[in-house]
Amino acid sequence: MKRLRWHFLVVAVASFSIMVTAQETRYAGAFLELGIGARGMAMGSAYVSVADDGSAFFWNPAGAATLVRAEASGMYASLFKSLVTHFHVGFTRPLYGAGAISFNWVRLSISDIPRYDSPLLDDPTSTYDTRVSEAGDDPLGAWTQFALTNAPLGYSESHDDALFITLAKLNKLNIDFGWQYFVIPVSIPIGFNLKLIRQSVFGNTGSGIGFDFGAMLKFGVDDLLDDSRLGKLSIGLAIKDIWNTKITWDTQSRHADQIKRSWQIGGSYLQPLPKISGQLLIAYSLNKKFESPHNLGVEYLYYNRLALRFGMTGSKFT
Repeated sequence: MKRLRWHFLVVAVASFSIMVTAQETRYAGAFLELGIGARGMAMGSAYVSVADDGSAFFWNPAGAATLVRAEASGMYASLFKSLVTHFHVGFTRPLYGAGAISFNWVRLSISDIPRYDSPLLDDPTSTYDTRVSEAGDDPLGAWTQFALTNAPLGYSESHDDALFITLAKLNKLNIDFGWQYFVIPVSIPIGFNLKLIRQSVFGNTGSGIGFDFGAMLKFGVDDLLDDSRLGKLSIGLAIKDIWNTKITWDTQSRHADQIKRSWQIGGSYLQPLPKISGQLLIAYSLNKKFESPHNLGVEYLYYNRLALRFGMTGSKFT
C-alpha cells in the first residue's frame, strides 16, 4: 500500500482548526466559538440579552442597534503558549431611523506548523515511547518532546477568517394595558449577520457564507410595577447559522464541513444601586450547542468607571 503522508500539527487546537480531511463534525468552524470581547467572556458568555457594545455581532446582532454612538472595537489574544493568535477588529455605526451597521473581522492563526513524513507515523503499532526511542540524539531538541522522529520537511500556516456584516434596527413602541395612565415603553431591537468564512491550511482553502439572526425585548420593571427603585429587564434570542453553513474545500473531492444551526436564549436584569453609586447586572443564558449549555454572569459597575465581573460556563469559572 502506498505510504500515506501525514501532516502533524503540534498545537492543542488542531482538532478544530484543521477540517480538510475531517468528516462533518460538531467542530466545523469552531474558531467562531472562542468568544469576542472581554466583558462578554468574563460574564460566562451569558451575553445574548446584554450585547450592547462592539461585540454585539458575535453574541446577538440585534444589540448593534442599541449603540448610541459609533464605536471601534478590537481584541488580541495569544493562546496555547503563543502557538495561536486570535484577534478581532470592528466598527459599528448607528444610522438614521434607529438603525445600525457593523463590520467585523475575526481571525485565528497558527504559524510555523511542522510537516512530517515518517514510516513510524504510518505504522499503527507505533507509540509515543517508540517514537521517542527512535529519535535518539535530537539536535533540534524541540521535536523530541512531541515524539516526532525527524526534523520537519517544511512548515505551513493555518488561517481561519470570518468577515461579519451586520444590519440592525431598534423598534420602539408603547404598550397600553388599558389602565389609566399606565403605558409601558418597550424596545425590540432585531439584527442580522451576513458572514463570509474562509479557512486555509497546507495549501487548501475552504469557504462558505452563513447567516445569523438576533432579537431582544427590553422594558423597565420600574415602569411595569410603577416603582422607581426597580431596574430594567432584557430578554435575548440569537440563532446562528440559520441554514447550516457549509464550508466547501478546494480539494478534489470538494469536501464540505457543516456548521449546524444553533440557538441561544437568555435574560438579564439591571438593578441601579444609588446608595453605593453603582449598578448590578445579572445575566443568564442557555446555549443548546454545547454539552454544558448554562451560562451565568454578574457585573457590578461603580460610577460607570470600575467594573467587577464574574461568570460561569457550565461548572467552570470565567
